[in-house]
Amino acid sequence: MILVTSAFGRVGHAVVRELAQKGFEIRATDINPRTEELLEEGVAEVLVGDARDTAFVRRCMEGIEQVAYVPPVMLYDEDELAIKAMDCALEAGVRQFVQLSVCHPGLSHLLQHTKKLNAEEHLKMIGFQNDWNFTILQPLHYLTNVPVQEIVRTGRYENFKPLDRKLGYVDLTDVAEVTAKILSEGDRHKFASYELCGSSYLSIREIADMLERMSGRRIDLIWWDRAHLFDGAFHNFCNSANDSYSRSAVLAMRDFYNDYGFAANKNVLEWLLGRPSRTMEDYIRAELDKME
Repeated sequence: MILVTSAFGRVGHAVVRELAQKGFEIRATDINPRTEELLEEGVAEVLVGDARDTAFVRRCMEGIEQVAYVPPVMLYDEDELAIKAMDCALEAGVRQFVQLSVCHPGLSHLLQHTKKLNAEEHLKMIGFQNDWNFTILQPLHYLTNVPVQEIVRTGRYENFKPLDRKLGYVDLTDVAEVTAKILSEGDRHKFASYELCGSSYLSIREIADMLERMSGRRIDLIWWDRAHLFDGAFHNFCNSANDSYSRSAVLAMRDFYNDYGFAANKNVLEWLLGRPSRTMEDYIRAELDKME
């Protein structure tokens, strides 16, 4: 049986869907009570609880052979939760641990990257020490960060990312497919760290132009500067309205992207997929089709 953590979130849910389609027996866990809904999507078991509770995490690991560890989003103790899960998995005899981390975790200006780097380091240390089968996946921005349907409906594309500096993207379903591939191939990916980036390398202005061309709708770009970032659409982004760490992490991310951009190479992802990665155009087209 495979355990998928943060299973009701956007990334975890995509991983669950991919694994279910491939016939894996899945135990899903999340703090969200709605995780029970995953039973209707082919999940065998659901455990709802707090990942800070060691007893609950140990319960989640009982009888598990493989773990797809999807982290929670921008928590101040994200690294501690990951380390707890890793230790409990090893203790329970889990034979394979796949960690979904982040591309370029060594960029210390990005607070959430440092949290994931801490978790990666711990996984490597206990993995090497115990000859444990682990794999680290490092995805870039997801295409789903562009809310196509909302943008087309409202005609507004609100952003704190740079309008003209380019950023790299990866398709969430491509990442889910790679996750399933690694979990199905035994020791082939043992001790590996894989950077996962697609072929789309675009500015926000280029994405807006693409949306206008493909939808036939006018799209107004709204860019929120640092001083007013939390006054508008991003007032509660990643719970930043109520949590000082999340607020600082969002500001650091906004500053880094605007000053430097963010990118990676597509080769590793496409080698693993055995095909071209999905592009921004592919994603936009699929989202527009859902609106018809």
